[in-house]
Amino acid sequence: MFRCDSLQDITAAEAAVLVDEIGIRTVIDLRIGRESIREGRGPLVNHPIQYVNVPLIDVDGPKGPPGRVLLDFYIDHLDNDANLPVAVQTLAHLADRPVLAHCAAGKDRTGLLMLLVELLAGVRPDEAERDFMRTADNMERIRARLRTWAHYAHNMETLSPEIYECEPHSVAGALDHLVAKYGTAEAWAEAKGIPDTTVALLRDRLVEPS
Repeated sequence: MFRCDSLQDITAAEAAVLVDEIGIRTVIDLRIGRESIREGRGPLVNHPIQYVNVPLIDVDGPKGPPGRVLLDFYIDHLDNDANLPVAVQTLAHLADRPVLAHCAAGKDRTGLLMLLVELLAGVRPDEAERDFMRTADNMERIRARLRTWAHYAHNMETLSPEIYECEPHSVAGALDHLVAKYGTAEAWAEAKGIPDTTVALLRDRLVEPS
């Protein structure tokens, strides 16, 4: 299970590494439909891999006060994005082989999906949070890439700069909200209509027997 930012401008050689060396056989694209069409899929389109678009809500403007923009975005996803549980179930059913999930920055939509998947697989919350925060080390490079694409460059000029950070208090706050409102990731999954059998399948495919 891998996560990354947009694959639209990777080289043909890098695409070959993903497929031939890492073994990626499925890509889950979390960008909204028009975003995926506009930006494209990059050279992976030339490889015989499975491609699935599960569009998650994108940031189209600050929805909270300063310091809460990302946190409120995460909470909105957890509570209101009907496709987030679809993405979890999609990953569970396709994780019998190496799968890569991505959005634009690989941070918020993809990070939240992977956070939930890790929690459902039995990863401790502090470890799942730490894995999410690994993106922080790459944010300078990610921002530089986004500036090379017209749509994202425009967003960076007009939206809150918080959106282009990876903030520990936002991830911790999302976990706190998950616990306060639902209790556990399993309870969130149940509330969102994810069958217990799908959660069990996810664990079976992602967790190595001890």
